Amino acid sequence: MKVYLAGALFNEAEVERRLKEGKLLREAFSDIELFNPIEQPFNEDKQTLPTPETIYTNDKNAVFNSDVCIFDVTNEDAGVMVELGLAIAYGKKIIAVNSDIRLKSANKYEIPSYSMNHFVLGAILKHGVLVYSFDEVIKELKKY
Repeated sequence: MKVYLAGALFNEAEVERRLKEGKLLREAFSDIELFNPIEQPFNEDKQTLPTPETIYTNDKNAVFNSDVCIFDVTNEDAGVMVELGLAIAYGKKIIAVNSDIRLKSANKYEIPSYSMNHFVLGAILKHGVLVYSFDEVIKELKKY
């Protein structure tokens, strides 16, 4: 099974998270072929980064060649949103995770404390599933 893993990766915590998710996926699935952008060779040396066009082409091709795409939409990172749009256009199976702890309790207050963009949420629900933790991502992926 070919899996694409997308999430913000522009600070130390995000990089650490993406690496941990890659490790968790490989531990849970021995036969997985994982494309995790942060693990790509060009991300090892920040002084020799490829052009934006090369990054787009490589990631676009990886989405196209994947069976399932996992998206961390917690922070609605612009790059992740483009990858999500590509996955929808390519008809991929989608698992989106929003781990913001306010999401499940937002409507318990007179003024909700958190909300997702409803266009993005609608796209996810129309073409895949939304979960609330990476453990749930793994459970969903086992269904495939």
